Amino acid sequence: MLNGYNFFFLASIFIILAGCAPKHPVWVEDIEPRPGDFFSGDGRQLSPHELAQQIKDHDYILVGESHDNLCDHEVQASIIDLLGREDVDLVLGLEMVNVRKHKVLEEFNQGGMTLEELPERLHWDQNWGYDFDLYRPVFARALEHSVPVKALNVPSEIVRKISHYGLEGLDQEEMLYLPREIIPPPRDQLDHLERQYEIHLEFIPEDRAELEHFIQAQSVWDSQMAGMASYWRQRTSRTVLILAGNEHVRRGWGIEHRLLEIDPDASITRVVPVRDPEDISRENPFYFFCPPAHQGRMRLGLVASEENGRVFLRGVVPGSAADEAGLKGGDEILRAGAAKVSAMSDLHRAAKEALESEVPILFEVLRHGEVKTFEVDLVR
Repeated sequence: MLNGYNFFFLASIFIILAGCAPKHPVWVEDIEPRPGDFFSGDGRQLSPHELAQQIKDHDYILVGESHDNLCDHEVQASIIDLLGREDVDLVLGLEMVNVRKHKVLEEFNQGGMTLEELPERLHWDQNWGYDFDLYRPVFARALEHSVPVKALNVPSEIVRKISHYGLEGLDQEEMLYLPREIIPPPRDQLDHLERQYEIHLEFIPEDRAELEHFIQAQSVWDSQMAGMASYWRQRTSRTVLILAGNEHVRRGWGIEHRLLEIDPDASITRVVPVRDPEDISRENPFYFFCPPAHQGRMRLGLVASEENGRVFLRGVVPGSAADEAGLKGGDEILRAGAAKVSAMSDLHRAAKEALESEVPILFEVLRHGEVKTFEVDLVR
């Protein structure tokens, strides 16, 4: 999931930084925004009450995020609070939880488990990888306002398999988790995906370098989220508040495009994060300001993939901490800090611990049959 936004289907292949300039920039008053300030797409600053009034009557409200940005999640929680205070009947749909965990969320919704128990029951670290504490404010507000939380996602291992081998690589059981209809991207998004694919082609293993599979994975992910959101809208007659990575929300490309195919008469709006008020444009109806996150996962600069319980480097971001330490594409990461590495979430955890303790991470890697160690300093 670029410029701090996580591009979901590449998350298992590489971690990247990129940006997209708005096509239609607007004039924004020269102000120093505070984290959590809201703006309309024409650049006008909105009070929280004004935002709530303008979004509350929609069938679907999509709110974007950078997964590693705590401010984004705090704003998402505040939107739940604002709508709750307006007595909007909400269902909260999450990209972060796959449909296999539906029963766990139902138990949570019905008061059968505490917020403290939830991450373990969801297998959060294994299935999502970003620290649960980043999302804790969201769950806490949903609990406070009795907003039922629903899973929207295809299991990530199935999407990974599609991105590697295509739909034909799935077995019959895995096919059951696919959306009823797989809706392709709109033309503008397809052009964007093709550019991103070409830029990062060198990091994709040769036996998996199929643009068609790359597009299929994106389409399955977004189509499933839209399909599940529509299901809960029809089932409950409530407004569905969808939280997802910004690449699935901005410009109406991802989830919204699919929702309009499934539910053509739906009223949809979206609120996306912005890191600089000058980037506000009419491409999106609403924005909230949060400064960029400075999380260890991005600072590491690792271009990595996870395969059968092993994590390999496909490359490193030039000038990053990993690059300066001497890590290279082709290295298999054996240990990060005191822990063995068998999943991408292990790298995230090691980076977080290193930042909190302000000590370098000692990486142990296998390179050309020889075990080597490298010290990566994130606090520079």
